[in-house]
Amino acid sequence: MASINMIEQLRKPKRNLGFLKVKFNIVDPETNPDLSSNSEEVFSDLDNIKETIIPQTKNYATLEKNFWLLNDSQPIYGSEELEQTYISSYMSDKNCLFTDKACITLTSSVYLTTLGLTMVFDDIDKNYAKKLNVKAYRDSALIMNKDYTLNSYRERLIFADNDELVRWNKIEIYFVESSLPYRRIRVNQLLFGIMETYTDKNIINAESKEKTTMINSELPTHTFKFTIDNMNKLFNPDNPEGWYRYILQQQPISYEWGYQLDDGTIEWILGGNMLLTGSVDVGENQVTFSTTSFINYLTKPYKKGVYNANGRSLYDLAIDVLEDSNIDSSQYNLWEGLKLLKTDAPLPKLEARQLLQIIATTGNCILFTNRENIINIQPFSYILSPYGMSYDFITSNPVVKVQSELHNAIIYINHYSIDEAVSELFKNESLEITGTTKIEIEYDLATNVSTTITGGTLVSANYYGRYAVLEITNNSDDPVSLKVMGKKINVSQTIDSKNYNDDGENIEYKNDLITQMVESSKQVKLKEFIGNWYNNRNIYSFENRGDITKDTREILPIETDFSSSLIGYLIENNIKYDGAWSGNSVVVKVGDS
Repeated sequence: MASINMIEQLRKPKRNLGFLKVKFNIVDPETNPDLSSNSEEVFSDLDNIKETIIPQTKNYATLEKNFWLLNDSQPIYGSEELEQTYISSYMSDKNCLFTDKACITLTSSVYLTTLGLTMVFDDIDKNYAKKLNVKAYRDSALIMNKDYTLNSYRERLIFADNDELVRWNKIEIYFVESSLPYRRIRVNQLLFGIMETYTDKNIINAESKEKTTMINSELPTHTFKFTIDNMNKLFNPDNPEGWYRYILQQQPISYEWGYQLDDGTIEWILGGNMLLTGSVDVGENQVTFSTTSFINYLTKPYKKGVYNANGRSLYDLAIDVLEDSNIDSSQYNLWEGLKLLKTDAPLPKLEARQLLQIIATTGNCILFTNRENIINIQPFSYILSPYGMSYDFITSNPVVKVQSELHNAIIYINHYSIDEAVSELFKNESLEITGTTKIEIEYDLATNVSTTITGGTLVSANYYGRYAVLEITNNSDDPVSLKVMGKKINVSQTIDSKNYNDDGENIEYKNDLITQMVESSKQVKLKEFIGNWYNNRNIYSFENRGDITKDTREILPIETDFSSSLIGYLIENNIKYDGAWSGNSVVVKVGDS
């Protein structure tokens, strides 16, 4: 994050220069070949080079000419565990040539077509592969055999729009010559596509928008749109040699804000790790890309909710949803306190992002994605920022919207009861099944579910609260008869409320996870969580100079014509950039002084 020095200098009456940098990766997220090498140090980690964000590495001390610094800055292998990328065991000779050539091999079980390959060498040593030989195969047929020469460490190996990298399933990259004698090859990154960095030289304008509400009444949003020069027509759809056809949804894009400090150095901070939406607007000489945060792609409906009389924690329910969407544990951060909060309610059939939304609210938490694009469910932080919306930062008088006075906050509590008798949930007497087939069925909420089959065999069955997956085998031409039985679960509701004012508007809140088990928890005060938010009546909108260091969810002081001690909660922070920053923000007043 930003240093205090940067934060304070951004509030000077006259700012220094500001910058923007966009790292644009035209890579296919589905391209994931296996990697192997004929030459690799014991501490090398070849798989790390496939990461779209370069790992923050530090090199072990090894016996290479002018490599081992005798200042105790490089630990010996075994003295501590360092994150590493690819390091060859073969070393170049005095003429920088490799007698034995290290080779990285990429193999795929399916045919791949690749726009290019981008290789990034070790940033610490700055030794790079001066000459390489690359071979590509389609099965046993050699479809490419080319020598490449690089002229500097900063030159990245790019095979752009190479017709020979079409339908390959094996690539061999041989390191022929290093830039320095007696050195190993160190590769920090290998992308299956092209990685470009756009700066003020080719960025025309950009806009970042972020919104997060305290009680998750809306899904959190973080979008970034940027326009670049397209004079070379690379992104024109009609250009047969262009890159437009390689643009896919969910391609990673990151952007960084830069500010020139008083000493002349530029401090960079991450604006966001984003995913391309696939929406591209191409003009005559410019092109605009739109990106969004990870959570907006979690649209897969979750159907595996199960009633549990003993309850399950909100933490475990969130894990169920994330794992069903194939979300890796490195991509989310859940509050440990959710493990103490239980509900006996089954998760309803909703999109994964909507389920995370109601899980967060039920646990009195906020759902958001941070700048690294990590999904978070965390409790509200009451830490007050020393840097707020003051008149040295605001460029227009605030527009104040006053919400209706809150009369009552009303919470609906769900109660589940199970029928004593078994009843029919689903029936089909004429299923056309040949061989072994998986079918999915849905029914009303139930438990103790079972299936009877006539005319076929039930191979396997997975039952959930409202949904089942059945695998059935039928070796005849006759239709299969299927009946699903179970005990239906009935749902009734009561209300709990808190009064705030004698008059005003009643606010009602419902979600399927709120049960008596949740309400009886000492940690959850749901009607207060909902009510306290809606009891904050004043919403301030400001035009400002653009604050690249602020995140929504922050608590900050507000200056108005009548007070310099109001406290607000930042729900929107928007920044425009066209060589300089401007912005607007929305703040909800949550207190006085």
